[in-house]
Amino acid sequence: MATEWIETLAEDIRQKHRDAAQEFGRAQHFAGIISAQGREYFVALVLCLQENIDSLRRQLQGDAVASDVTLQNIKPGEVKITRERFPWVDARLLHQDETITLDYAKGPGTAGDPALDRKTRSFAFQVASDETVFAQDAFAEPPKQYAKPEDLARHITVLLFGV
Repeated sequence: MATEWIETLAEDIRQKHRDAAQEFGRAQHFAGIISAQGREYFVALVLCLQENIDSLRRQLQGDAVASDVTLQNIKPGEVKITRERFPWVDARLLHQDETITLDYAKGPGTAGDPALDRKTRSFAFQVASDETVFAQDAFAEPPKQYAKPEDLARHITVLLFGV
């Protein structure tokens, strides 16, 4: 049988830690959503990037600036995108846990040193109110959101191949 001081202590715990416990539960729920839907988002993103690259290749075919662009699956959750010239591009796209990271170097002419002047962009998965996943530019102010993988694929394509 609980004594009065135990009942009081239990009530104090309920009142003081309820918000933290509920927030923890929400965070666990969202982590599960991100884990399941994040993989699907990344796979769709890679497919959209491949479509963008194929379209770009067709548009430049026969032109003096035409150059082969490759999107290579390195391992699950990682792809490499390269272009030899005009512009040259060396990029890796990595999905790990709650983020997608784009690490890249590019230049206007022929292939340069891919170790120099590398840039990194991070996109963090977030959960919308309807419990769908979207990617958000982790360091932009204000943060740009990409609800659909094709929107993020377009952004990445412009980053890599835009002037």
